[in-house]
Amino acid sequence: MLHFLYISTTYVVLGVVLLAGYPVYCAALPRPIAGIPYHKSSATRVLGDAPAMIKHTRQYGTVFDWMAEQAVALNSPIFQLFLKPFSKPVVFITDPREAQDILLRRTKDFDRSRFFQDVFGGTVPHCHVIQPTNDKFRQGRRLLADTMATPFLNTVAAPLLHRHTLNLMELWRVKNNAAAGHAFWVADDLNYFALDSIWDVAFGSQLNSLPEEAAFLKSISKFNISTSRDNPVDLPKPKANAAVNSMRILTHGLDVAVTSPTPSLSHWLLSLTPSYRRARSYKERLVQERLDDAKARLLDRITADDLEGITCATDHMVRRESQAANKENRAPNYESRQAKDELFGFLVGGYDTTATTLMWSTKFMTDNQRVQSKLRAVLFDTFGGGEDNGGAPPTPGQITATRIPYLDAVIEEIVRCAQTASSATRMTLRDTQLLGHHIPKGVDVFMLSNGPGYMAPNDLNETIPEHARSPSSQESKGRAIPSWASSNIAAFRPERWIKTDKEGVETFDMRAGPSMQFGSGLRGCFGKKLAYLEIRILITLLLWTFELQPVPESLKGHEAFDSLTHKPKKCYLKLKEPGRTAAN
Repeated sequence: MLHFLYISTTYVVLGVVLLAGYPVYCAALPRPIAGIPYHKSSATRVLGDAPAMIKHTRQYGTVFDWMAEQAVALNSPIFQLFLKPFSKPVVFITDPREAQDILLRRTKDFDRSRFFQDVFGGTVPHCHVIQPTNDKFRQGRRLLADTMATPFLNTVAAPLLHRHTLNLMELWRVKNNAAAGHAFWVADDLNYFALDSIWDVAFGSQLNSLPEEAAFLKSISKFNISTSRDNPVDLPKPKANAAVNSMRILTHGLDVAVTSPTPSLSHWLLSLTPSYRRARSYKERLVQERLDDAKARLLDRITADDLEGITCATDHMVRRESQAANKENRAPNYESRQAKDELFGFLVGGYDTTATTLMWSTKFMTDNQRVQSKLRAVLFDTFGGGEDNGGAPPTPGQITATRIPYLDAVIEEIVRCAQTASSATRMTLRDTQLLGHHIPKGVDVFMLSNGPGYMAPNDLNETIPEHARSPSSQESKGRAIPSWASSNIAAFRPERWIKTDKEGVETFDMRAGPSMQFGSGLRGCFGKKLAYLEIRILITLLLWTFELQPVPESLKGHEAFDSLTHKPKKCYLKLKEPGRTAAN
């Protein structure tokens, strides 16, 4: 009898558990938005599309390419994926015209996405990039607004970037001599270059990673080099310093967040590790030290219009806060969490994504010898030629002041094809319409810039009926950026950005076709001008200094990894100096 009661009680308890758990299970299941295409099988699983996304990321190291593939799989310019349990679906669109309309004209319907908050909230929770478009957002932008003004870019940033680019050229001279005609790995060099550069621009202090590595290699008398020219040379590297290691750990946290179905939880678990805690502590000390240095140098003589002594972004932040405090009759707060996060956000934003774009720059120049030769000839013709002025490279002032349409076109094509930032994201502020579909409030919308209409034929987007577009999109049809020709949309072809008039004069046309790597509108990438300046200086001095030779077939390829920034897997260079023969 007792045995029967025990079994009966067990079944009752199990039934209660199942009955209690069933509503939770149902609540966790995806709830599709009516009318928008989705994978039917994913709607029956608590984790929805997340397992497929995670599998792709583990296999290839990327995620935005998988997202773009779903548009083709579902044969629609708008679709939805289920990426987190207990959450609304995420909507994706591939149409450039509608993306432009959202970013520029529909700010009452769309604002900062939850995705951005999830990715960056653990690292810079008070930075403007994760704030809604409110007073705090605008205040954060104002703190560093001067760093994107022409005086700062041309007189402070450009000379610093120029100096660090010359350091990189010297390191590659040393490596090229050591490589003796073999290709060598350059992705780490470009990471160090980007970090050295943005560190100097942000803080006015030097890491000297590149000169230290060049000195380290010069101290080695012999290198182990394969007899086969198809094999790259594996050059030793000095131990990375604390600043480099800390930045790697902190930026890795962003990648962990972007690939996880539970970004905040994943980042929190990572933040508990000793290495992350040390990196975060280092970051806090660094920012405080640089703020203290700027205050000590500037506060006793700063005036509203006095820019003398401004050497970095930190200086401008201190100057801005001093002026705001005087105007508002309050005590300045130089060490606010917002100020510190804005400063570190400036550093992070100018480091990882810029480094990735520069990696692709070297690959595109290597893979496209015609473009490289043409641009070098244009640069030599513009700046006097390598032999006419003793081979001296153009100065920062010459590079920033001289209009060179073909250089602008090459840079724009690098940015378009690198796909460093493959999506702009926004969240619906209220129930609204998108391409003829009702979208509820609180839904994240990804506007992909790595698929149809951008890097693949526009066939899906051409199926959108005009009446399905928003009223503002229909009204602005005549001002919409034209589509690329489908026949060569994926090719690296800078000429697509060049416009020629009746007299044969070429000009750069930045509206020749869709490219959205820096977003657009009020919430477009804050550091866009600085990134373009850095690419401009690097490409100019690189092609002035070296010819990028084709690398062996095994070292080519456009495969990528890194879910956040789409870094190339293979990033090798084989160099010779213009007019000289390659080493034997």
